[in-house]
Amino acid sequence: MVADTVLLTVERDDGEALYVSDALARRGVRVVWFDTGWFPARADVSARLGRDGWHAEITTPEGAVRLDEVMAVYYRQPRPFCFPVGLSEPERRFATVEARFGFGGLFMSLPVRWVSHPGRLADAEYRPLQMATAARCGFAVPASVLTNRPGDAREFVGSRHGAVYKATMHKLISEAGQVKLIYTTPVDVAAIDDRVATTLHLFQANVPKSHDVRVVATGAGHVQAIAIRSDDPAARQDFRTGYGTLTYHITGVPGGVARSCHAYLKALGLQLGVFDFAVTDDGTWWFLECGPGSQWAWLQEETGAPIADAIADTLTGVSA
Repeated sequence: MVADTVLLTVERDDGEALYVSDALARRGVRVVWFDTGWFPARADVSARLGRDGWHAEITTPEGAVRLDEVMAVYYRQPRPFCFPVGLSEPERRFATVEARFGFGGLFMSLPVRWVSHPGRLADAEYRPLQMATAARCGFAVPASVLTNRPGDAREFVGSRHGAVYKATMHKLISEAGQVKLIYTTPVDVAAIDDRVATTLHLFQANVPKSHDVRVVATGAGHVQAIAIRSDDPAARQDFRTGYGTLTYHITGVPGGVARSCHAYLKALGLQLGVFDFAVTDDGTWWFLECGPGSQWAWLQEETGAPIADAIADTLTGVSA
């Protein structure tokens, strides 16, 4: 049997996945969605182990797919499983773990292309690993300190013309019934107190950027870059604070930066990376982070950049 299907393990109305699905459909590729939030109420699976691996069929609200029909998987921010309301908390925890490791092991045993492999994605979420890998791959990375020592934090912040605090992972917090974003926040020495000792904190030199660039690179050699500009000082510090002030345009990527993007993907075993850079007036591209699951659909909408086509090419084995 010829494997001719791309499986999208992602929420059914995910904007990025919808673009990728359309790009695949234009190529005549069969696309099957498996929203993990459908399981077990709206989807089921049965698998038998053979000499060459698992032979499985998944049934979803949109039809059935055999895993031996799958040639590639687009894996992006799957939703939590949706278990029956009547389960006790211990039963729910048990069901969650069994489903997670059952589906995870089943899918990751497939000899297919991944964009990107769940194990590699999990590793690539660690910001300190991102920063160390970026430095080794030749990116310019702002001076940084990761510490729970208030004295070291004060020393670092005091030795810079400007410094910022960044969360290493949790960019969302829930407080007083409200969900809040943790933005990149300028700090001075007076803001550093003994609360730093309670956990690790990441402080970084504040790059005096003229604008941001978000780059989408693939392991197949594609590079798409969108410049993001704002006249608002807060949005220039962190563009998430002022989407209404932003302007966008497609931009070129310096050869050294493009080579470093591909070296980074290779080093972490990724097939897709969404890189954020701060560009200064002297033309330096400073690496900020690489979110393998970060958003790009709105940039394609704003500029027409063929980002989904690059990902579709990668899923179907077409090099840039």
